[in-house]
Parts: sequence; structure tokens; C-alpha cells
Amino acid sequence: MRNMAARYNLGQLAENLRARLVGDPALVIDRVQPFESAVEGDLTWAGKSFISHIRESRASAFIIADGSPLDSLEGRNLLIAKNPKLAFARAIKLFYQEPYRARGISQDLIIGEMSEIGPEPSIFPRVTIGRDCRIGSRVTLHPGVVIGDRVRIGDDTIIYANVSIYSDVEIGSRVIIHSGAVIGADGFGFVLDEEGRQQKILQTGGVMIEDDVEIGANCSIDRATFGKTILKRGVKLDNLVQVAHNCVIGEETVIVAQVGLSGSTTVGHHVVIAGQAATNQHVSIGDRAVVGGQAGVTKDVPAGTFVAGTPAQLSQRWKRAQVLFSRLPEIVERLKKLEEMVKGAPDK
Repeated sequence: MRNMAARYNLGQLAENLRARLVGDPALVIDRVQPFESAVEGDLTWAGKSFISHIRESRASAFIIADGSPLDSLEGRNLLIAKNPKLAFARAIKLFYQEPYRARGISQDLIIGEMSEIGPEPSIFPRVTIGRDCRIGSRVTLHPGVVIGDRVRIGDDTIIYANVSIYSDVEIGSRVIIHSGAVIGADGFGFVLDEEGRQQKILQTGGVMIEDDVEIGANCSIDRATFGKTILKRGVKLDNLVQVAHNCVIGEETVIVAQVGLSGSTTVGHHVVIAGQAATNQHVSIGDRAVVGGQAGVTKDVPAGTFVAGTPAQLSQRWKRAQVLFSRLPEIVERLKKLEEMVKGAPDK
């Protein structure tokens, strides 16, 4: 994945990374590497735990946080950033993201009538596209991708191997969908009839995925019963996330692996949901809330709060409850002793 043509001097890097340079602007950097393995010619990020080891490092330049002590770093090349992790991410992208080169369309593409493919595509072997689809410019479809009817895919989107996209799905621009994901499968809706048999509730809606969304491997995003299941701009899903019918996930929200959102869950903007958490149906999670790992969200979560535990509650309250729970055996023993003392006390 290395862009072999990428070499930058520190002056260029300071501008691209929006960092302040202390050092030689003409020094050329060849690679970005983690602190432990960085050598001469490398740029690395020195977080808090590594600042004191910069003197011993062989790296040529270091990204550090604004406000870091500089007294012991005289003579070292430093890129000082307000958000050093973001600067490091930008550096990785500069050095390692390969420029797009269209591969064309594989001869074995199966494509339905009335479907259109935009300019400069990269369509690998064994791809199937249904009827009345619109595929944008510079879209990459890796081997085994299957696309249903009436699907819309925006420009510069990448869909990796063996992704299944059902009919009536809309996907924006610059979206990344990793292998094994299923977009637009039926929502899980059934009702018992008079004879005690489960009758399927027809799922008539679709899925809308807005621009700049990334969907991890083996995620499932179900179509709506009516209307649309919606992932808004910039949503990031880790691997193995389940999004049920009619969910709406707000902009720039991050959802970690093995989370399950029940039907009609509404998630606000800039929310973080940690691994293995789950929601009850029809709950709402407010903007910039944080849901802790393995939390069970059974009721609405206010904006800006941090909840944890099952049922989910304010994190500090949950932590106090955990401390008490760990002391339950000791508390029970003390109660037993107090009961014995009370029983043995003479009546007044």
C-alpha cells in the first residue's frame, strides 16, 4: 500500500499536517513509522509515554503535542500539533495512500438492463449488478460483489470482496464497505397468527448510506419496514455490527465491534458506542453521548452523557454500584453478625 513516490521535507509536512516546525525545514522524510521501530529518515509520533525517550530514538523527526516540554529536546526535529494523533493520521495518509488508477471493467461482469457505470471504474471479476442501477465515477467493486436492482452508488466509493447489496439501497460518495457486509437484508419482523405460526412482516423500505461512511467487515444493515434505515455522513462502523430496520445513525458517530442496534433506534451525531453494547427498540441516544462496552440501553440516553452497565445508567453511578457489588459477600457477613448480636441482646 506504500506510495513509493511520496517523499516530503519537514517544511512541507508542517504545512500538510497543520503543525509548527522546530527544526530543519529542508530535511527529507522517507517514511512514517511507529515510535518503537522508527529509524533515520522516519517520522514518528511521540505520545506522552514516549516523550522522555526521544533522545534515544533514531527517528529523524517527531510529532508531539502542543505544550510538551521542549527543554530536553534541543537539536531534535519536532512537528508540534494541537492534535498529534490527527497529525500522525494525516502523515500516514500522505505517505501510504496510493493514487487511484482505474482498472477498467472485467469481461465477466454481469449487469442488468438500464444500469449505468460512470467513468474510470475498477470492476474486478465475478461482480454482478442488477437492473436500473447507477454506479458513479471511479467506483471500485472487488471480486464477488453482488448488487441488486435500483441501487445508487456515489463517486469514489470502494466496495470490497463478497459484499452483498440488496435492491433499493442508496450509497453516497467516498464510502468504504469491507468484505462480507450485507446491506439491505430484510428487517427482523414477524407476528404470530391465529394458529400460532410466525408470519413475516414484509419489509418494504430501503437503506440510505450517506457520504464518507465506512462499514467494517461482516456488518449487517437491514432495510426499513417502511421508509429507510439511514447512516448519515461520516458514520464509522467496526466489524460485526448489526443495524436493524429503521435505525437512524447521526453524523460522525463511531460504533465499535459486536454492537447490536434494535429496530428504530435513533443515534445522534458524534456518538461513541463501545464494543458489545446493545439497544432496546425505539430508544434514542442523544448527540455526543458515550455508551460503554457491553452496556444494555433500555431507555433514552440524554445528549452528552456517559452511560454504562445493564440496564445502562450514568457511568459514575454504575461504577459505584460495581464497587458495592464486589463487597456484597463482606456486607452479608456483617449483616449476619449484626442480626446475631440483636438476637442475643437482652430485652429492655
